[in-house]
Amino acid sequence: MASALAMALLGACAPPPVQPSAMVPDLAGLAPGPAPAYRQSITAAPVAGGRGVSPLWTARIDNAQFQASLVSTLANAGLGQAAGGRYRLDATLAKLERPFAGYGMTVEAVVAYRLTDTVTGAVVYDASLATPGTATLDDAIDNNTRLVLANERAVQVNLRRLVEVLYALPDRPVASSRR
Repeated sequence: MASALAMALLGACAPPPVQPSAMVPDLAGLAPGPAPAYRQSITAAPVAGGRGVSPLWTARIDNAQFQASLVSTLANAGLGQAAGGRYRLDATLAKLERPFAGYGMTVEAVVAYRLTDTVTGAVVYDASLATPGTATLDDAIDNNTRLVLANERAVQVNLRRLVEVLYALPDRPVASSRR
């Protein structure tokens, strides 16, 4: 009975909110920027897959938080254009594995990305990236806070990996619009 009461009290504690700014990666140390065709030319489409806080009060990332992080990352990387870019980047947060509890929580973020040339309709990049994020007792004593930190770190590493991939894409010729 005592353990059931403790679990009920633990479940009643809502996790702290996920901070989109905490998911924006530090891009220091990356190879030189993108090929000219991609500079300031990628517009992030509305993202999918985020679910926010679950009924079981476990921290999740919602679409608005993920969208804000993606847009900021593209801007910081010299890739982003607010609207009307030559390329459209679709992103789906396909999986965010969440442990219920633990001293060290490792979360795996799997994001499916598709980069499409809006002029030609050609798919330039289409793949999923899986990256881990960990938070330990050194980061936070509370399970919910550790889970939020692990979520943020998993997405942060995923976005950094995306920038690395986009920087490595070969340059594309400027295509004329269809008539």
